[in-house]
Amino acid sequence: MGKAKQPEQKEMGRIKLSDTQDLVASLADNKKLDLRLFVKTDSYTAATKRGLRFYFFDGDLGGT
Repeated sequence: MGKAKQPEQKEMGRIKLSDTQDLVASLADNKKLDLRLFVKTDSYTAATKRGLRFYFFDGDLGGT
């Protein structure tokens, strides 16, 4: 078993919430908008699990 391929992410914008936290908007694989809390401390600097991911769909989702 190999590692799953990480999606290509392109940062679209960043809002500074505090000295140690930013809200970052990224586009992943041109199919998903990811809003994620990014923290910067002495021991950890990266995105957290806290966030939302919105999926874009091409075409009709069905319905009548």
